[in-house]
Amino acid sequence: MERWILLVSAELAYQVLGPYTSELDRLHALGKLNGSQSGNVLVLDVERGKYPVIRCVTTRGLSGRQNTRNESSDRLATASPDTRIDELHLKPKALRIFLDNGLKTLRDLAVLPEAKLWAQHGIGQVTVEKLRSILHSAGLRFAPPSDPVARLHWENRQRRAEIRKPAASVPDDAGISALGLLPAALTAVTQRGLKTVSDLVSYTPLELSGIMSRRAVRDTIERLALFGRSLRPESPRRLNGFGLIERSEYLNSLSVRTPVKELRQLLGKRATSALRAAGFVAAGDILSRSLPEKLSERDRARIDRFALELRTSLETRRA
Repeated sequence: MERWILLVSAELAYQVLGPYTSELDRLHALGKLNGSQSGNVLVLDVERGKYPVIRCVTTRGLSGRQNTRNESSDRLATASPDTRIDELHLKPKALRIFLDNGLKTLRDLAVLPEAKLWAQHGIGQVTVEKLRSILHSAGLRFAPPSDPVARLHWENRQRRAEIRKPAASVPDDAGISALGLLPAALTAVTQRGLKTVSDLVSYTPLELSGIMSRRAVRDTIERLALFGRSLRPESPRRLNGFGLIERSEYLNSLSVRTPVKELRQLLGKRATSALRAAGFVAAGDILSRSLPEKLSERDRARIDRFALELRTSLETRRA
């Protein structure tokens, strides 16, 4: 192994000054940069058959951080699908992993999903984020994962990062991932069986609050607004306490997707809490599932009456 001194500057470009024998050689190299010049003096360990290893960098003029920022900007501006990976100034360990696996250009790198990079020892968050930015500037991006659920969340993240301002409307048959929802909201609606945008916009905000948090509902409404869409409006008249509207009129405003927590005034606080603790999310669960055993006879009779009235109301509206 040999140790050499390399001078890098805008005026002199790359210039090999000779072998490094003592610290005096590095100081002589700095002396070649006058006050009006800016550049770097690098001490390299050179070994046959291996990439040079940088042992020391001395900067004159622009700060090292500013130099690095300028170099990164230049790489992003000139990146193309055919840009070689060994020109990206990656960490030696990460560069060795790519080259050992036959990856030479950004086009080769784009066929990999991010999960495969995270699984490699020696490739961390900084490297992945840098490669993601460079691929984006070259008009590329990492391949989607093969797992359907992971792929759905990957597409959702990509969409959320791309669309931040009002955009063209999405068709009704577009997948839920086209909206770029919060991860928790996407998980909630897919577990509920919603697959397309038309499935989602058939819900009211109140019904949606039964399957996700209020923050997720607000974000979903905002994401829909970016595409000129909105949830189904609420009924203009809602129960605000017994005696304000007729019981039958309120039942006609309910559906199988009405959250159980909104039925508290009909079922009572104790019965509602017991149903939610047993995993009952919407009114339709009361019609299709057996009631919890811990319910008192009074609460069970109240729920049975509500189930009968709701089923009758639904059948009347269908007719």
